[in-house]
Amino acid sequence: MLAITTIAAAAQNSNSSSVCADCIRHNLEYLAGPELNGRGSGTEDEHRAAQYIAEQLKSYGLKPAAKNGEYIQTASISMRKATGTPTLTFDKGTAGSPQPATFSQGKEFALTTAPAQPDVSAPLQKADLNDATTSPSSVKPGVAVLLKLRANTETPENVIASYMQSKAAIVIMPMPTEGNSRIRQIMQRGPRPKRKIADESPGPDLVLMTRDAADQMWSLADGAPIKLHADLTPWETTRTWNVLAKIEGGKERQQVILLSAHLDHLGIRDGQTYPGADDDGSGTVAVMELARALAKERRPRRTLVFALFGSEEAGLLGSRYFLEEPTFPLHDIVANLNFEMIARPDPKVKPEQLWLTGWERTNLGPELAAQGAQLVGDPHPDQSFFTRSDNYALAKKGIIAQTVSSFGLHKDYHQPTDTVDKVDWQHLDSAVGSMIAPIAWLANSDFVPKWNAGMKP
Repeated sequence: MLAITTIAAAAQNSNSSSVCADCIRHNLEYLAGPELNGRGSGTEDEHRAAQYIAEQLKSYGLKPAAKNGEYIQTASISMRKATGTPTLTFDKGTAGSPQPATFSQGKEFALTTAPAQPDVSAPLQKADLNDATTSPSSVKPGVAVLLKLRANTETPENVIASYMQSKAAIVIMPMPTEGNSRIRQIMQRGPRPKRKIADESPGPDLVLMTRDAADQMWSLADGAPIKLHADLTPWETTRTWNVLAKIEGGKERQQVILLSAHLDHLGIRDGQTYPGADDDGSGTVAVMELARALAKERRPRRTLVFALFGSEEAGLLGSRYFLEEPTFPLHDIVANLNFEMIARPDPKVKPEQLWLTGWERTNLGPELAAQGAQLVGDPHPDQSFFTRSDNYALAKKGIIAQTVSSFGLHKDYHQPTDTVDKVDWQHLDSAVGSMIAPIAWLANSDFVPKWNAGMKP
């Protein structure tokens, strides 16, 4: 209660044309502080974060944008866990001399999340990315696709993002175990719970495999049967929470500018707290501060909706649920600007600049830059950031949706060291302040962004 009172008082004294640095700092210190234990996806700590954000937006004068006059949309999520040690079996012998082989979680492979079903059987399809005809669209439905990367040209994140959108049942990615702490951690901890919304297809199961094991499988013939097995708990219902608030527009109120971020992070894992100050506490407080500042401006022509999505870290679950259960027509969304990791400057661009994912995909970024936004193109195209945040769930529905960031690939990403003391407050305040006028222009203009030819996902 004390934090809310303090921030509300600070906001009362803030100039409408500038950011309230005290508001930003107090909000982030609370959200990434010890009381919320890292805001783990779908946990009560995430719920408390959502309640706090809702109260703040209400105090700034925003109206509720969830159903039934509420600021919080509660999403139902189905979840199941893997128990024991998952296995992957195949036959590496010949027709007359079978030689069954079994790989195990933690030794030859790492299953990233529990599979949706205890047994997944699929014919092998080898996909050599050195072949120019190989692409996600060439993957056959229901196969176990085993990838072979081109040397020194792809990053695992880039390839995973594209092939997880294919029609495969299993995606097998060869990964080095030596010198790769992320893979070692996945192998040691076992698969995370599988979470999905409603009756949606859960998508392929992702298997990260040692290169030696992947080489053994590459010797198999296309079509060889592959079986993934895991003992699973029954499906259970859990929750996640989206905060939705709005500044209602005037003449063109049916048109919506959606500003978003994700309010969750990794919570407590293996006894360590992951505070998520940059990821994505910074984006969350940016959206909150933009709401406060824009609420003090004159009423915009278009409606501004502010969405803080839950369970992004568990697979964009909050934004995907919102798309399944929207509280206003999705076709009314003119554009979505998502904010992710802006607590520190990116050394790849000028200190005052932010970058926009998918810059080349639409005309939104260049137009905002023409209106004074310090936005440039994403300097990390190999990281596929366009597909790795909540904007992507909206973009796949055809909505112009892109993420504003200044993530410079710092080593605190998804680590317990992503703490408030690492925040560059001057950069964060400047980043938020630089977007107020361009967003106000967008909310009062008749500009409608478009996809560039062939760039719609």
